[in-house]
Amino acid sequence: MMMCYRRNVLIKIGSGTMMRFDLIWRLSKRDHPSVGVCCTLSTVAMSDLSSLRKRIDDLDNTLVDLLNERAQVSLNIGAAKRKATDSDTKELHVYMPGREKEVYAKLERLNQGPLAHDSLHAIFREIMSASIALQKDVSIAYLGPPGTFSHQAAYKRLGDSVAYMPVKQIADVFDAVEKKKATYGLVPFENSTFGTVVESMDCFIKTSVHVRAEIYLTVHQCLLSNSTMDKITKVYSHPQGLGQTQQWLTTHLPNAKRIPVKSTAEAAEQAAAEQGAAAVCSEICASLYGLDIHARDIEDNAANTTRFLLIGTSSDNATNDDHTLIHFTVDHRQPGALCDGLKVFKDYGLNLFKIDSRPSGQRPWHYVFMVECSGHHQNQPVQDALKELEKYCLDVVVLGSFPNQRRPE
Repeated sequence: MMMCYRRNVLIKIGSGTMMRFDLIWRLSKRDHPSVGVCCTLSTVAMSDLSSLRKRIDDLDNTLVDLLNERAQVSLNIGAAKRKATDSDTKELHVYMPGREKEVYAKLERLNQGPLAHDSLHAIFREIMSASIALQKDVSIAYLGPPGTFSHQAAYKRLGDSVAYMPVKQIADVFDAVEKKKATYGLVPFENSTFGTVVESMDCFIKTSVHVRAEIYLTVHQCLLSNSTMDKITKVYSHPQGLGQTQQWLTTHLPNAKRIPVKSTAEAAEQAAAEQGAAAVCSEICASLYGLDIHARDIEDNAANTTRFLLIGTSSDNATNDDHTLIHFTVDHRQPGALCDGLKVFKDYGLNLFKIDSRPSGQRPWHYVFMVECSGHHQNQPVQDALKELEKYCLDVVVLGSFPNQRRPE
């Protein structure tokens, strides 16, 4: 036979702090008569919350003062940059990814908790975003409409205080930066599942912009539609979205027509406008475009990640861990021409992280090669390698150098 007892007790803990305990225990005949078995303990604090809240208020007051002091220093930095820019006619750049990387690394070293590193990053992302906006009106062109992964990646890096400018296609991002309609642009460059975004690569070959930063975004695709699964006859998405989910679509919607569009958010717009249509896109598009979520995380690779590049009119200064992106062409009539060019990177101790090719558009079967190597183009080893590379190439173009954000494998 089991007997249950419950008692509410008030206990004084320390000076001026009272805690109320709700004790529940059970006794059976097998228990020793003098022994109680405590099974559940719930607590309701009756401490003086006003004193703790007063402490929070005091800290908030200090934080506001410190944040405004930091903002004033940021304004002074902007003025110093502007003065230096006026003296050498260069464009004022207020977003410095190398400096940002240093700040985040310092925060992680200083952080002793209980705040997680990600929480601290999110807080300082907005602090730095506000500082950028104080120094200069900044706009970011991205592949729209709102809700695309490009939009999410830009927001992840640059926060809420800058302006975001959606455009219809990737080429428009480059055009906006070149014509100074936008301060910076963000374009998808490659995906860990489906490879290089060829439209971005083609634009880099034709453009005069420079890479300033890279951003990695874990991409989780969803299937959105206002039709039931058995009524879905077509699926819209960006070619990358369709490619990243092709196994899932083959299994669950084998008869649905797959229709590529310019962005995942455009796919959501189409799905919202048509009966029997679905979109492969981000979960955020469900609320933006009034769609139901039929399935989450439908990407074929759970580690599905897209790498974005931030472009501007110039690159950032060198740090101690940079990558450089270049493209070049070789004389295809010369045996070993490409081999000779690539060997230069090995000879100068530069690691290669990516090599790709695209038709040059000049004549059939003539290709432009794009290479990403370690180092910054301002550093001597890279400069020497590029000078040597020119001996084997018809042309060599530096697309920019940027701080490495890739985590060691």
